[in-house]
Amino acid sequence: MMYRVNFVLLCILLQNYPVIGAVIADTGDIDEQGLYSKSDHVIILTNRNFERKVYGQKHALLVEFYNSYCGHCRAFAPKFKSLAADIVAWKDVIQLAVIDCSVDENNEICRQFEVMAYPSFRYIHEHYVKGNANIGERFQSTDSAEKLKSQLIAKMQAEQSLGRLVFSPSLSIASYATYTSALSDVPSDVFYTFLVFENANSTVGSELALDINDYKLIRVKRVYDTSELAKFAGVTHFPGLVALSSTLEPTSLTPKNPTKQNLLKAINTFLKSKNYAFPVRKIDTQDLNINVNSDEKLSYLNSDIVYYSDLEKTIKASLHTEITRHKILKDEALQALLNYLDVLISTFPFRGNLRDYILDLAENLQTKKEWSGSEVYDLVKRLETTHAPVYTSDLDYIGCKGSQPKFRGYTCGLWTLFHTLTVNAAKKPGTEGPKVLRALHGYVKHFFGCTECSEHFQAMAARNRLFDVKENDKAVLWLWISHNEVNLRLAGDITEDPEHPKIQFPSVSKCPECRLARGAWNLPAVYQYLQKMYGSENIRDSRRLASSGVAASPFSNLDIGMLSLLYILSFIIILLVVKFFITKHFFRKRRYKHGFGKV
Repeated sequence: MMYRVNFVLLCILLQNYPVIGAVIADTGDIDEQGLYSKSDHVIILTNRNFERKVYGQKHALLVEFYNSYCGHCRAFAPKFKSLAADIVAWKDVIQLAVIDCSVDENNEICRQFEVMAYPSFRYIHEHYVKGNANIGERFQSTDSAEKLKSQLIAKMQAEQSLGRLVFSPSLSIASYATYTSALSDVPSDVFYTFLVFENANSTVGSELALDINDYKLIRVKRVYDTSELAKFAGVTHFPGLVALSSTLEPTSLTPKNPTKQNLLKAINTFLKSKNYAFPVRKIDTQDLNINVNSDEKLSYLNSDIVYYSDLEKTIKASLHTEITRHKILKDEALQALLNYLDVLISTFPFRGNLRDYILDLAENLQTKKEWSGSEVYDLVKRLETTHAPVYTSDLDYIGCKGSQPKFRGYTCGLWTLFHTLTVNAAKKPGTEGPKVLRALHGYVKHFFGCTECSEHFQAMAARNRLFDVKENDKAVLWLWISHNEVNLRLAGDITEDPEHPKIQFPSVSKCPECRLARGAWNLPAVYQYLQKMYGSENIRDSRRLASSGVAASPFSNLDIGMLSLLYILSFIIILLVVKFFITKHFFRKRRYKHGFGKV
């Protein structure tokens, strides 16, 4: 009886096993990554779904290539979400998509599209074909959703002039003398045509046409405000709006304040009065607010402690996603990379195999004067295998962990790494500190993913005369002053983590002796404080978190999943073995009559 129960259990386990496999073999479609979620009305692209979602589509795309730790990307994300929500009705014509280039697996796509600044926007027309030269059309970086929308509409108008976007409502503008000529190319079954009188540079008419592109048997036509028809219709305020029936009966609808929203409202009110059947649109009302449980806040962490896991994760991110975004690495950029590796080798407080790995990487990179980004990435991955295990920590942000994934992280880790390098360089003979500063300047100039941040840093370096620093202690203090300058500039910014406000550090509570009367800095005390905070002897292992009352799991989610799978497989094997011996013994003892003879 026992073996029958075990056999039933075995069947249940085997029946469920393919479900596990189906989950692993996903299509790459995800609901959230980086700064965006599916509810933001954007397509989230990954390396696994990019080709399927981008190439050969019936609609056009505007793709944002961004970096989730880039401050400018974080600041622009709400504006891009606002634009996406504003043009949901345009989805049959054009859709917005995003791809996070800070994600390791997405890096190759960003490199193929020659993305060297974040955020970068590329227009991809319908039925786009994959090819080495097909990297979309670049859009100018902008600071507002309205400016980006204006660029998008201008591009779509140009596309129609090239014979594309034939499925889109007409976005062109023309002059007409009579209502009859205005309707000459409008199908006879159209109920109403809305004439928008405006100048050629206005985008209002195009926006209205796209906003109601799914209204059946309704049209929008743009008309020059200087045309004879404008005078004939009595339109004196622009943009002006006239509803024209198929029987050429006009109705003036121009509101007192003719904004796009008011014009759209006027159209909808008019159609409602005519008992028009509006299309049913699916509106996503999912609440985007993320409530942070007070128990999950990071108040237990001392912000003035450096964790080795933060440093290792930052180094790995720099090697995996930042240096490899270059399509070609040569000349000044390649030298900047070698300088970065050189100061790591000479000043970073290595543990385990990481030093040998960095040495090997630097030696290999010196063998050629030009590398492709994909070659560097392959080299980085191959040497990681050669020197495994390269990283000794949990590779997670601890001191740099933000209250939400979009906060802190890599940028905090990079500052922490920079301070660690200057402080530990200052403990060595010679003038390693200034050398570190110059290497960091080269790294930020050529590799740091936040373009606006990089430009700010380079301007600050020129203003504060980075290249004139000649002594180790001055290098430590230069970086500290610059960090506080950045904190002052970004305090209260949208990118600031509310749980970790940007202050002038060290705070009075952390270092009372660092301040003199009236708040002036006591530089010798500050220098000693930085030496203590970033010195190699004070860098904490993440495993020591347990002593602070925070339980640190020895296994990652992947480890737990694999252990569970191994447990199930082991259990199945045991059941099979038990069944084999029981069945063998049972068959030897007894034989049964069967319709086909003995069994």
